[in-house]
Amino acid sequence: MKSLVLTAALCAITSFIAAQKLVGIWVNDDFALQYEFYQNGNYSLTSKDYGNFSGTYNYFKQTISLFDFQGNLTVQYFVQQHTANRLSLVDGNNFAFVLQRKEQVTTSVGMEAFSAARYPRVLAEKGNQKILEADARLYTAAISFLVQDQLNESHYQEIEKALIADFNKNPKAAMNDLAGLRQGMEYIFTLHDPMEIGIVRQRILGAVYYGSVVQHQPNAYWNITDRFIDVIAYDPTNFLVLTTEDLNDYLDYLAFSYQLYGQELGEQEKAALGKRIASEFSTYSLEDKQLLANAGLLYDFTRAQYESMSAGQQQQWQSSMQESAGNLDYDWDREDLDADVIQFMSEMNQMSHVSMMNVIENMGGGYDYWELKETDANGNVIW
Repeated sequence: MKSLVLTAALCAITSFIAAQKLVGIWVNDDFALQYEFYQNGNYSLTSKDYGNFSGTYNYFKQTISLFDFQGNLTVQYFVQQHTANRLSLVDGNNFAFVLQRKEQVTTSVGMEAFSAARYPRVLAEKGNQKILEADARLYTAAISFLVQDQLNESHYQEIEKALIADFNKNPKAAMNDLAGLRQGMEYIFTLHDPMEIGIVRQRILGAVYYGSVVQHQPNAYWNITDRFIDVIAYDPTNFLVLTTEDLNDYLDYLAFSYQLYGQELGEQEKAALGKRIASEFSTYSLEDKQLLANAGLLYDFTRAQYESMSAGQQQQWQSSMQESAGNLDYDWDREDLDADVIQFMSEMNQMSHVSMMNVIENMGGGYDYWELKETDANGNVIW
């Protein structure tokens, strides 16, 4: 049996999260240049001395690579430091410069839960490098975030043992992985919209599944994660997985949406629809796959908001949802579950999330509901 290591899974995880953290506008006033990195993988450069450029970018293993739109590499930067608001780069000629985020991001208070002051115990050290209990607690919180469940002390001990073994085998790689994980968790702590949180969670979960199951490289992340989830479909193009838990949550979310729209979705219909979704997951649009995979977060969010309202507010919300439904056709053939249901799902998916979020915001709630606040004694994220 292969040893429990964290490195393989983290390569895909940290590169994705680092790229997410790069999104935004970065400036250097001394050289009058501005980089803007977009969510879709494109970038633009505006510079007084060098002109204007645009293309695509890739962020992997401490290196940012810029390409033109034909796929030709134009420049590479080594990342010396990357925090929420500061990006220190070195180009191929060893020229170093610093970019500052144009709109400063406030450091998340939630990361204080994994500070050395809180968990100072040294797990292993070599030279001037060492790993602390705080680092193992951070890994525990990351897995708890993935599985949306609490981990116990035995899970923590397994993670701690794997982290120590990983560090003793390759201290530099282990420290790089820790830096990437901490950077990723800092990014997650800044998110508030449940769809954004869910998409990040699913991309990480998909990357772990790919490395552990598809590429047959089991590791501590997957060995623990696999005990909590049951993957029933996988999209290798977008690194998205669909679990039994997520599918059931989606069906509950869809039934709840029906209720708000003044309709009803029965148990037999839910069961038949669930079978159809699982078998055809790979054929759906990326947006529909993401909503399916993130339904647990959305369902918990909307239910919590709804149940916190007064009877009058609940009626107001239902009225707003039904008004937004417009000409949505509920009369698809529920026995045959033909292509009409897929079209209906797509329309319902987009309408439900946008409408619910808009109504919640207009009623004065929702923005900070998913802000990560604290962890318990085992490092579990408490939402």
